Amino acid sequence: MSTPFLRFEDGKVTIGSKDLLVRSANLSISPDLQVERVYGKLNKDLLGASTDFVKFAPTGGVRGQLEISFLINSDTFSEGNTNNISRLFEIAEGMSERPIHTNVVGRYAFNHMYLRSFGFTMSPFQLINATAKYDIYGSIEKTVDKRFVYTEKNFAHGLKSFGEMKASAVSADTMAGRFEITNLSYSIMVDRKIHSHIRDNEHTSINTKATGALPYRVSVESIEAEMAIEANEMVDSLNSYGDYQYSNAAKGLNDSSINAYLYSLEGDQIAKFSCKGKIQSQSMSVSEGSHAKSNIIVRQIIK
Repeated sequence: MSTPFLRFEDGKVTIGSKDLLVRSANLSISPDLQVERVYGKLNKDLLGASTDFVKFAPTGGVRGQLEISFLINSDTFSEGNTNNISRLFEIAEGMSERPIHTNVVGRYAFNHMYLRSFGFTMSPFQLINATAKYDIYGSIEKTVDKRFVYTEKNFAHGLKSFGEMKASAVSADTMAGRFEITNLSYSIMVDRKIHSHIRDNEHTSINTKATGALPYRVSVESIEAEMAIEANEMVDSLNSYGDYQYSNAAKGLNDSSINAYLYSLEGDQIAKFSCKGKIQSQSMSVSEGSHAKSNIIVRQIIK
C-alpha cells in the first residue's frame, strides 16, 4: 500500500525494464488544449461583444517529458556480456523510431517513450554523472511503490577514464606538443516529428481510454552529437571549414575526432564514445593565479 508521501528511497526509476541509480528525476505530463470561444451580444461595459465560452478543444494528444540525472556503472550499457549503449538508451532502436516501454518513475508507470537527448560530463576524481531527456506520448498509470535496492556497483570514475583528440586525423600530441584534457562533455540529440492518422483516432472508443490518442509514428528528423573538451592547448592553423590545415593540401582533410573512454575504479572499460566532425568553436582564457584553459567543441551530423 502506498504511503501518503513518497520518499526518494522509494522512488525507483526504471527505463526500458532496467533500474538506474538516479540522483534526480523530473516527470511532467499534460494535455494540449485550446480555448474555443463564441462571441455574443454587444456589451457596452466591455466596449465590445461578450464572449460565450464553449469548451476546451484538444489540439494534440497527451504528452509529457522525463528528465533524469544518474550515475553510470558497469551494468549501465551492458547487454549480456557486451558493453552496448544502444540497449539502455535506445540510441539505435529508439532513434530508429521504436518507442521505449516498461518505464517507472516513483509510483507511476508509462510506455510510448522516445529518447530526446543523452549526455555525460567527465572530470578527474569525480563520478561520471549522466543526464537523459525523453518525450512521452499517452498518459501515466498509478503503480505500487518500488524501493530501490542498493547493491555494490562498479561506477565509472574520472580517475581512470580519459579522452583523446585528433585534429583532422592528426594526433593532438603531435600537433601541439603535450595536449592534456582536463574536462570532457558528450551529448547526443535527436529531433523528431509526430505523425497522426485520422483512421487510428476516429473511433469513439478513443474517448474511453485514459491514454487518449497516440501518434501513429514518431519519425527521426535529425541526429547530432557533440563533444566539448577543456584542455591546455588550442588547435592552430584552423581553416574556415573547421579543419586543421596541417599541410598545403587544398582539399582532402579529414574530420577531427574526440574519443572518450569510460573506466571504473576497478579498471574495467564500461563504454567508449566518439564524435567525429568539424571544429565548431574554440577559445582560451588566461587569468592571474590559474593556468591557461582552452575550450574546443566538435560536432557530428549523424543524420
